[in-house]
Amino acid sequence: MSYLRTHWLGEQSLFRSFWINFVAVRLLLWALPLHLIASDPLPVAVMVAAVVADFALFIWQTVGVVRSADNHMLSRGGQAPTWGIYAAIAVAVFGVASQWLGLFQMTLVKPDSELFTTKMDRMHAANYELSVSGDGSVLTLTGTIDLGVTKATTALLGAEPLINRIELSSNGGNIYEARGLAALLLPLKLQTHVEEECSSACTIVYMAGDERTLGKNARLGFHTYRLDTDIVMPHIDVEAEQDRDRKYFGERRLSKTFLARIYERENTAIWFPDRSELDAAGVTNSPESLN
Repeated sequence: MSYLRTHWLGEQSLFRSFWINFVAVRLLLWALPLHLIASDPLPVAVMVAAVVADFALFIWQTVGVVRSADNHMLSRGGQAPTWGIYAAIAVAVFGVASQWLGLFQMTLVKPDSELFTTKMDRMHAANYELSVSGDGSVLTLTGTIDLGVTKATTALLGAEPLINRIELSSNGGNIYEARGLAALLLPLKLQTHVEEECSSACTIVYMAGDERTLGKNARLGFHTYRLDTDIVMPHIDVEAEQDRDRKYFGERRLSKTFLARIYERENTAIWFPDRSELDAAGVTNSPESLN
């Protein structure tokens, strides 16, 4: 306590008061690894306590060194040391302010470091599931045909060379992604199969199968396209997109009668043709579909 008092009164030498009590202590505080006391984020109470304590210390340092400089000038004359100390205090003020700002920033929740594109890919991937059978021959796609599924399927097909069948269970999704899957599957001449339901954009993927089969209770659903957004997008022509996929279905040798009906049903409902209609139209093309 005596040491603190003598510095406060300016009774210590200018060298000790400035270089030890002011400079050395302040440098020590600047070098203090504040992150060691920080949780994530730093509690506000801890930040306030640290700022109050440092403010009190800085006042003690400043008052003591100014008084010591004044005493030094009175006893020895010359104002150069005093002006130098004032300049050092001004610099220290900026340093203290930056340190307090750093403490404040540590109270804030750290921003998400995950890239936006990575985050979006993860969110889209949560809407579908890809799995491979134990023997490596069947790839099953379940859920919404969402952005990124073509890329994920490409990776799986590359890693699993024994896959010869794609099983689909989806109520549709993004037609552009469905077209990507179809373009991926067409040259591979794989079998596509539905055990339960494959509707809307899923039928684009289904028709890419070289052999197309259905389970006993399976059904395929068709309806007109729609934009799932309230934003006006004049560059997208829904009817043109339908015509493009109608042409694709025609290239897969579906009957003209069936092609004329696939986009008749409003997008608020779905047309589920019965098994005989699907077989007659060429949608299915294997005896297994009759099981």
